[in-house]
Amino acid sequence: MAATLNREKSLARFRDEEFDLAVIGAGINGAAVARDASMRGLKVALIDRGDFAGATSSRSSKLIHGGFRYLPQGQFKLVYEALRERERLRHRTAPHLVHPIQFLFPVYRKRGFNRFTMAMGLTLYDLLARMPFKEWHSSLNASEVRETEPALSREGLTGGAMYFDAWADDARVTFENVLDADLHGAAVANYAAVENFSMTEGRIVSASVRDLIGGSVCEVRARKFLNAAGPWVDDIRRMDDPASKPCVRLTKGVHLVFARTVLPVRESLVLADERGRIVFVMPHDRYVLVGTTDTDFTGDPASVRTDITDVEYLLAVLAESLPGIKLTNADVATSFAGLRALIREEKEAPSSVPREEVILESPSGLITVAGGKFTTHRAIAQKLVDQVMKRMGRAAGVCPTLTTPFPGARPLDARDESGSGAAMRSIPSPAAEILKARYGTRAPIVARIASRRPDLAQPLSRNCPAIGAEVVNAVIGEMAHSVGDFLIRRTSLSWRSPVEAEAAAPAVARIMADELGWDRAREAGEVASFTHEQQSRRVVA
Repeated sequence: MAATLNREKSLARFRDEEFDLAVIGAGINGAAVARDASMRGLKVALIDRGDFAGATSSRSSKLIHGGFRYLPQGQFKLVYEALRERERLRHRTAPHLVHPIQFLFPVYRKRGFNRFTMAMGLTLYDLLARMPFKEWHSSLNASEVRETEPALSREGLTGGAMYFDAWADDARVTFENVLDADLHGAAVANYAAVENFSMTEGRIVSASVRDLIGGSVCEVRARKFLNAAGPWVDDIRRMDDPASKPCVRLTKGVHLVFARTVLPVRESLVLADERGRIVFVMPHDRYVLVGTTDTDFTGDPASVRTDITDVEYLLAVLAESLPGIKLTNADVATSFAGLRALIREEKEAPSSVPREEVILESPSGLITVAGGKFTTHRAIAQKLVDQVMKRMGRAAGVCPTLTTPFPGARPLDARDESGSGAAMRSIPSPAAEILKARYGTRAPIVARIASRRPDLAQPLSRNCPAIGAEVVNAVIGEMAHSVGDFLIRRTSLSWRSPVEAEAAAPAVARIMADELGWDRAREAGEVASFTHEQQSRRVVA
């Protein structure tokens, strides 16, 4: 189970081999398909023009959940499937990354749910998830809600409930899908852009792929191509058929991050606005994540940003439910914005559009997948790989991802296991705990780097929950090519510890420069680029 991600080797395979399946896009859907297909014995290529989880899949609400708010919309099948997948991830396949989170959901008069519908909905939610009784929701009266979270407004408060869901580092979940695809033989490359398709008798037979780092171009040949390019799926479809009509509707979701000192809530909260839309408030260590918005987006997906109207909306929701906590946009430590690719239903409000995935197949054989819930990525991938296997005339068999844990949740192989205990004991306890939380059973791989170079066992900046050895591992084993790759996606420090991440950027760049041979100008440019990105996420009127 040694880390095997090797970009140059994958690019060589792109040039020299023919694949059963080429997957375009290494967000959660594409990564999950590549994992499933490679585990079933298909020869797979996974290609992304940016970094793994570079867009929507690192900008979610970080929730692994059934979607309680979809029950009133009648989306029972979606909620059931999501809850089953939540439990599978939490208990079987990714317990190191997926953790329970308990929410307090206050109920206010004439705002969203009433106490009866809340109790009935959460009972159904727990039943669908087959929750153990100790994790069933509990109903609270108004005084119990106030005692649990004193900061909540008392005006119109009628009661509430406590219930369990789960949260995860979305980028790491995506990356472990990528890593497992590689471990099962897939050729994987980030920063490789599909530029056009070649056809034979009306069928796609190859894609022209440009290496955006080295500049070379190669033809990737495959029997089937799958378009999982997220917000860019329609761009890929137009490469196949310039006359194709858009198949998805893009909506923007924005999250704000506050220091816990300025938003001192005790509990994770589910708040409703005056229209009944839900906003989550989730403390994570020293910071609190608040979101999300749901508005239509029509611009360039690469330019999606938080704007002042997004900030004002979320601040207004917080002010209504937490009136004693006075926040302004100056209190926002950072923010992030992502795009959902939804079924194209123009007449529905964004929050009412169904969250089921879009799956299409063109006459040329291009399969397109978009949308769906992050939580159901494995089930979506299973459907798609079943379809691919059927098109190839091969038996789908039992899907291995139903029970196979992610790499960080299964034992190391004999080579990696040797000396792992000593490696973990050789680094300070806080660092060891950080590694276990981020890498699971693969933590000793990083610890061995730190044990050989004790200077890399230290935090990257004051109070920063990451150490230097992680940077080296990200470069040599996780295909990271920039400071942003590391701080935004390999560790999620950009939102989980935004102040500490900005302070850590020079140290990250220095270590990456040593590993990748950057000159001083490139090193300084990387720090400046990340710093600019972080500062641009602080929206000031």
